[in-house]
Amino acid sequence: MSTWKKLLVCLVPAVLFALFPVLLSAQANTMGNNNETSVTGCLMKGIGNGYYIKGENGTTYELWGSKNLGEHVNHKVTVSGMEQKMPASMEKKHEMHEKAEAAGGTSMDLKVSNVKMISESCQ
Repeated sequence: MSTWKKLLVCLVPAVLFALFPVLLSAQANTMGNNNETSVTGCLMKGIGNGYYIKGENGTTYELWGSKNLGEHVNHKVTVSGMEQKMPASMEKKHEMHEKAEAAGGTSMDLKVSNVKMISESCQ
């Protein structure tokens, strides 16, 4: 066997062995970050410039990241997105209103990626 073949036979498994933890970590990160949440309820205009929806589980979701939320105020909608904190600048503007909107219940931020209108009224 030539020197190059011997080197490749030793080097290829060593490189794969060294990269194995990195590949597993990348796979875990892509699988673990999928906190897609969907909430159906009445879309409300917040006290400030924000919007919120109360889920059937009683959690109030402060909505951000979508331009067309205003079109669906007082409509029954399903919003989908990632449970993700608002940027600090936005959070500071909304935090004093969140407790009032949640009425003492649980409140979470939801970065909206999709809005689907169910009904033009909340009834």
